[in-house]
Amino acid sequence: MEYVVPYGTPDASVGIEYWVVLNYRKGRAGKRDEVVLRPHSNELYLQTGHPIIGTLNGQNQGELTAQLLKDIGLGMVARHMVIHIDASNANSRVRRELFSTNREGFKEGPILTDLTRVLEKMLQEDEMLHAIERELTEKLAKRESQSTSDEVKRQVTKLLLEAGLQVRDEGPSYVPGHQERQTVREQKKGRHRTLDPLLTLPFPQVTKFTIVAPLPRMNVRINDNEVVLVETDADSEFDRRGLIAIRTEPDWLEQAAKAPLRGGRVRWRLRPKQATKPGDTGRIIATITRPDGSQLKDQVEFEVLPALEERAKKEKGYIPPFEIIPINPEDHPEPWGTVWPDLGDEATLEDQGSVAYKPLKVGGGINVYYSTIFAPFKEQVEALKPKSAALSELFRTNYEIWIGYHAILQENSRIGEKENVSDEVLERLLESDRIRVARMQVKQALHTAELMEKAMQMQASE
Repeated sequence: MEYVVPYGTPDASVGIEYWVVLNYRKGRAGKRDEVVLRPHSNELYLQTGHPIIGTLNGQNQGELTAQLLKDIGLGMVARHMVIHIDASNANSRVRRELFSTNREGFKEGPILTDLTRVLEKMLQEDEMLHAIERELTEKLAKRESQSTSDEVKRQVTKLLLEAGLQVRDEGPSYVPGHQERQTVREQKKGRHRTLDPLLTLPFPQVTKFTIVAPLPRMNVRINDNEVVLVETDADSEFDRRGLIAIRTEPDWLEQAAKAPLRGGRVRWRLRPKQATKPGDTGRIIATITRPDGSQLKDQVEFEVLPALEERAKKEKGYIPPFEIIPINPEDHPEPWGTVWPDLGDEATLEDQGSVAYKPLKVGGGINVYYSTIFAPFKEQVEALKPKSAALSELFRTNYEIWIGYHAILQENSRIGEKENVSDEVLERLLESDRIRVARMQVKQALHTAELMEKAMQMQASE
């Protein structure tokens, strides 16, 4: 657990800890020997889609959605993660400003804003989380036996370009321009790694207390925080007795969070104070005091940099890498459960056949999964197969083109819009929209396929 110093207080009193839980279950009837990952492992412990829990003396006081995790590229991990914010040791002012009095949730304000900023930095720097995200993404991708045809990709890309999107990463994003100024976060070259414990001496012996990061100096930006990591052979009893400290000279920085001494390492997060200005410099001094009053200390220089800004203008969006993939709950239980977690084994065949397609962010791209048991689509495929294999393939190709086009546009337009609508309500609205479009596109794809087949027959007879 890492302890955060709430905004406007001197003590590290709000604890943050987190877990990634990968919970597996047996496959559906007829495939009981198959073991699949639950689409939302964390649903066993919290409300689906709300992996961040705030507690006070063991009682749930509020929840936050997975949007913070999605924003930093941990959308798959968000389905299997539990993040605990424990305010039991916080003073009464922090509690009042962090939680509503009726226990209905977190309060918007500087305390919550600062907590989420520190949490975001913790998650960004945790290399293990990003490794798990890659593992989950690759596992999902490996299960797909069919990739999108070149013709479908070419046609979808053409339609998206005509809609005004550009060929690059998905948007909306900020690009060099002259209309607005946007504060952005600096991209770090490395992330925090979980290291093996160091050998330590029995209390009160200590011979080593060394700052190992950052080196050779710390550069910290306004509205940001940076880690100071110390390695020592001191026992954790030093920390429990309050014999480990950190300060800056001049007093330009303050603690944002602290991870207690464990396994020979202690970690602080420091941030500029409100009165600190860009260009301020000084020294960070970390000390450990023996019971007899003697000290070991180490220091590193720091400089305060301005908040990272660049002139920017808003662009409409970009075309992401994409795949359009057919699935059904019988042959693809894991991706199906990831895409439609509420329509798993317990759902009726009628309910499972009521959904059409859905975009899902995977890695840096989008997979558009479409149901091969969507009732109108399935009926049309079964009707075409005995008539003409070529016509059936043309129908499927045209269907994939138009649902892929719509799904990517829909995913692109939802970012940053309808901010006053909950995720659950928004997803229901988008699902209904996809079903309406799919019903229409089944008819349109058939009509287009018939025209294409007729044109090919006429061309062959000439």
